[in-house]
Amino acid sequence: MSFRQLLKGISARKYSTKKAIFLNEQQLQALGQVTESEILVEEISIQTDHYVRSSEEATFGSKRIGCVELPKPLMKGIQDLVDGQDKRLIRADALRLYDALRSTARIPKENDDFDGSRFSKKIRKATTTVVEPHKLSYGPRESVAYAAGVLPSTYAAAINVMKEISSRLTDFRPRSMLDFGCGPGTAIWAAKEHFQLENCVGVDLSEDMLRVAEQIEESIKVEGSTPVEFKRYLTFDPKAHKPDLVVSSFTLGDISSAALQKSTVEQLWAQTGDILVLIDRGTPVGFSNIARARQWILEKENAHVVAPCAHDKPCPLLFSPDAKPNDLWCHFSQRVQRPTFLMKTKHSKFNTEDAKYSYVVLRKGTRPTKSDSLESQAYHWPRLIQPPLKKNGHIVMDTCSTNGEIQRMVIPKSQGKVPYRDARKAMWGDLFPHLSKNKIVTRISEGINAKEES
Repeated sequence: MSFRQLLKGISARKYSTKKAIFLNEQQLQALGQVTESEILVEEISIQTDHYVRSSEEATFGSKRIGCVELPKPLMKGIQDLVDGQDKRLIRADALRLYDALRSTARIPKENDDFDGSRFSKKIRKATTTVVEPHKLSYGPRESVAYAAGVLPSTYAAAINVMKEISSRLTDFRPRSMLDFGCGPGTAIWAAKEHFQLENCVGVDLSEDMLRVAEQIEESIKVEGSTPVEFKRYLTFDPKAHKPDLVVSSFTLGDISSAALQKSTVEQLWAQTGDILVLIDRGTPVGFSNIARARQWILEKENAHVVAPCAHDKPCPLLFSPDAKPNDLWCHFSQRVQRPTFLMKTKHSKFNTEDAKYSYVVLRKGTRPTKSDSLESQAYHWPRLIQPPLKKNGHIVMDTCSTNGEIQRMVIPKSQGKVPYRDARKAMWGDLFPHLSKNKIVTRISEGINAKEES
């Protein structure tokens, strides 16, 4: 069939004007020989603008950064450190570290609720086989095992928090940093990935851990950069310039008593020039340490929470009468790619793991009021504290709300294309900018301040 006959057949069938026929160059030349009475030809303009289906607010509030991979210089530094040690001793020491961390993961119960039931017997049997809570002191062997078996997960948590700070706070450009309880310098290496730091100080009580940090720094330092100052004790000079960024990652859990934790947090806040970041393990104990430290600082006023909380009230997951921190606690997850030395240390064939962590970012000054900028609006968006339940036609999300409660909100498909798509794409830890059209259910009531209660 010739092209002229094809065009006559198309015009005879009376297709709708909404249909489009795409022709190549040869067909267009043949089309020039056809009269306008035989077929109607109309030129269609094609828009080249990129169409974004998600809202700009949801993109700004997203916390997901994908799987974290350690920088090659950092991996090389740890690999060089591991190569000079006995691999069997490294694994044995790493297993001791894991046992110690696992033994202090949950909050011990004050009273025994044994009632003779089968469930109570099962709980009692499980708790009796658990290793007694204990902590390790970091000597030369434990420091190397920490770098080989724990550092990748702590680095992933720190890099996620630093990424959130750099994207949420466009006016924050720190030049100095203090890392208390630096260990092998994990938080310093993570902060340098997002900020142009000129002066960094790392403080750790273990001399062997500081020696490991110095060896790693030799592998990752850039020519012309200022070397990191590592020291054992935290000094305070009221006349000296305060660091713009103060970080304490995975350290509060190693402090023995709550009174000592409080004094340490208060000293760190006194030395903070702008932002204080506290990170701990994503366990009930780690979350409790972070929540108490958060409350101690907020009671001093002149401070507000940047992340993860959407309010400055007492944490409902710890200070509410309905709170059960051993069952539901605020923590987040970050996937990290396991380097070769970590896979060998754990005797694992899987090259990824999920690092669970709890954190809080505190900044001096009052909480910004709501304005037209996304940066100020994000302070008043609820945050997902658990993975959303994505059902057929609706999404169920448990969020930390702006009024200090843990609320369950449902976003149905009937609410609109944009809110529903944002809810479908929302992940654990994201800020959600939309309100629910359905009734919001309060799961845990507002936390109670101990001072107000007394």
